[in-house]
Amino acid sequence: MTPPSSWPDAHGPLILDASAVINLNGSGAARAILEALEGPVVVAEDVIGELERGISNGRRDAELLHDLVAAGLVGRQALGQVGLQIFERLTIGSSAETLEDGEAASIGLALEIGGVAVIDETKGRRLAALTAPAVPLLGSIDLFGHSHVQKALGNDLADVVFRALQQARMQVLVTHHDWVASLVGPERLKLCDSLPRSIRGG
Repeated sequence: MTPPSSWPDAHGPLILDASAVINLNGSGAARAILEALEGPVVVAEDVIGELERGISNGRRDAELLHDLVAAGLVGRQALGQVGLQIFERLTIGSSAETLEDGEAASIGLALEIGGVAVIDETKGRRLAALTAPAVPLLGSIDLFGHSHVQKALGNDLADVVFRALQQARMQVLVTHHDWVASLVGPERLKLCDSLPRSIRGG
């Protein structure tokens, strides 16, 4: 089964939100996936800060991200004036209409440098569409479903996606539910609490 594609025909750098970084790390195949994608991948400095705050809870995502940066697979960038304007609009106000710093910074940076924001949370995607409608959006699952990644991972793809679902609790766009269910299989789906019960069955 071929996954649906949300990729724009032409796109700039991929801007990873913290959740996307966590999902790649949880998959155990972050390097292979980023190498297969072949294009520039960037994280906002605020995303790094958000992940570093998890160190005290024993999380290793900041450390693993630093390794990807050191390997030249991910760049890091601070927001400029354009990005900061979006950042402020998305972080100041009621909780219903604001986002975490990393998510807001990812959207702002994507607008500023003409990138594609990789965001999974429904609220983040909704506010991105309202605040920066010119920014194309992908979900983490789109990275796993890219044809280059499928080719690079081959028969390991199902295991990689399963690890991201189980260990990183990756959320999956509704459009990709059927593909993920077919790829992972019914028995392992039952172990993926981040998926809706209607998909997991049992």
